Amino acid sequence: MIKDFWSKLDKKQRYMVAAAIVVVALALVLELIIFPIGEAMAKVKRYVATNEVKLAEMMQLDAEFARHRNMLASVNQVISARGTNFSLFSYLEKKAAEARVKGNIKQMSASRGTQTASFEEALVDLRLEKITIKQLTEFLYLIESPDELVKIKKITVNKMKDSPEYLSAQMQISSIVLFQQHRGGS
Repeated sequence: MIKDFWSKLDKKQRYMVAAAIVVVALALVLELIIFPIGEAMAKVKRYVATNEVKLAEMMQLDAEFARHRNMLASVNQVISARGTNFSLFSYLEKKAAEARVKGNIKQMSASRGTQTASFEEALVDLRLEKITIKQLTEFLYLIESPDELVKIKKITVNKMKDSPEYLSAQMQISSIVLFQQHRGGS
């Protein structure tokens, strides 16, 4: 049947039919093979780009996690080194005695700060009165200790109204302790 059709065509018609067949075949190849491959490649490129961004974010989070893990390990090391009987309250009393300002303490009260499952921030509000700038400086130098995880969170210093040569200082000092340690101790 196709042979009969082909034999009835003249040379020009045969070229036109062959060209039409080539065009249809080319269109089918483009539509069924080339375009889907191009779309799939574009989709893969978008997928790869998206995953590269996610990977970069994950690497950043991993680095941040490693930093936090190292900080946590150093906090644990400091807490272990200072012993389970550490009390911020007694630490401050000892440092006040060393700085010879223990008699100038007018108020000292403990409170709790933020807490996690393992750690708690121990806070002590301390008020010193009738101290010199030298005494205050020495006391501040003695109490703030990264090795003991003790830091001054807030401080307010005023001249005494009745004795302007002396100062009064209100401060909040904090330290990190084990959660259970603070409950039973300090």
